[in-house]
Amino acid sequence: MENILVLGGHGFIGSHTCNILKKQGHHIGVVDCYHHYHIFKDSEYIPVCMQRQSHAQADQVFAGRIEDEQFMEKVFDKFKPTVVIHLATYPNAYMVKHNVVDATNNMVVATAVILNLCVKYNVKRFVFSSSSLVYGDFEYTPDEAHPRNPMTLYGSYKLQGENMCKIWNREHGLNYTIMRPSALYGTRDMIVRVIGKMVWSVLNTGKMTVQGNNKLDFSWVDDVADAFARVSVNPLCENQTFNCTRGNGRTILEAAELIQKHLGGEIITDDHDGFYPKRGALNSDKLKSIAGWNPTVDIEDGVPTYVNWLAQQPYAKTIQS
Repeated sequence: MENILVLGGHGFIGSHTCNILKKQGHHIGVVDCYHHYHIFKDSEYIPVCMQRQSHAQADQVFAGRIEDEQFMEKVFDKFKPTVVIHLATYPNAYMVKHNVVDATNNMVVATAVILNLCVKYNVKRFVFSSSSLVYGDFEYTPDEAHPRNPMTLYGSYKLQGENMCKIWNREHGLNYTIMRPSALYGTRDMIVRVIGKMVWSVLNTGKMTVQGNNKLDFSWVDDVADAFARVSVNPLCENQTFNCTRGNGRTILEAAELIQKHLGGEIITDDHDGFYPKRGALNSDKLKSIAGWNPTVDIEDGVPTYVNWLAQQPYAKTIQS
């Protein structure tokens, strides 16, 4: 069994990944700074964070910022990780755009700090959470060799992180695995992604807006967390890059209609948000073949599960009453 340090382990993907790895018998450490990103209210953040902490079941928790080199040195010295999973990052591209300096420290400076410590403490594997936004507009259903042309600072920083993994491997021998998820949704999430925002809008206003007919590869968080857990300990995944999505492009309107089925509400259509690239499904066959990964949740099952979870949260109950 491994000593696995999960950066952002009380975040969305992180808490689900910790839960899986803990059940497999690994020793789990979590680093988290509990960043509100200047948008989350305590009434939302605190109850969700408590659920994440309980779900993660970490053996050790270290509260602090990953760009703080002295803090992270103490964490590595005490926990002595054999595997590090880097999931501590800004949740989406708009949040990076509005907090550029903080995001630069979080997504670039911190990655350099962590990579150096991984080398110093002889970590066997560094798992980096990238994004499908490194591709920019999809020219075809992307496999991992699809051209990378990020259109946002978020996507650019994720691609920079990928390049840093490869440089540290070449110069220092640090083994890595790069993961590219997309369009995440699921329980224990903040109101920050497409499906969550639409559900929240219906609860608040009785309406939701669908921007364009763009397709997204909606990926259920437990499926994605299972992928991160698999690649972290599978020797065949060493120094590999993987798409990590359901592999089934669905329009945002389809997701909205499923929300409408369960909550009612009016659907308003608008033009595509040009800030984001044009996307669709990704090809995750490489991950399925090498790691034996088998994502199973489509939006027909995932959306109702998420709607039911969100409707039970104290901050949502207040709105409904």
